[in-house]
Amino acid sequence: MTAVFKQLKSPKLDIVLQLTEVTPGTGDPRVFEVHDVERNRGFRVLLPARAGAPPDTQLHAAIGLAIERVLVTPPEKVAGTLYDVELTSADIAAARS
Repeated sequence: MTAVFKQLKSPKLDIVLQLTEVTPGTGDPRVFEVHDVERNRGFRVLLPARAGAPPDTQLHAAIGLAIERVLVTPPEKVAGTLYDVELTSADIAAARS
């Protein structure tokens, strides 16, 4: 599998994120590594199988919302650590609107 990088801004906090899907082939669940470009914080985002397959634009927005949710809840996230984040159905639904 060839790694594909995508850079985007999170929907509400406007944080620059770099996404890389790290799931081999068409793996399920899908896994993304996401990095906060400005503060060098890393996240491993899991898209569970039960989430279905939203369109990429909706999926990327949902990932941004999930990262924002994690960043605004304690403890403070620091550079150098890879934090696990599960993408929820609420994140995907919020990305639709």
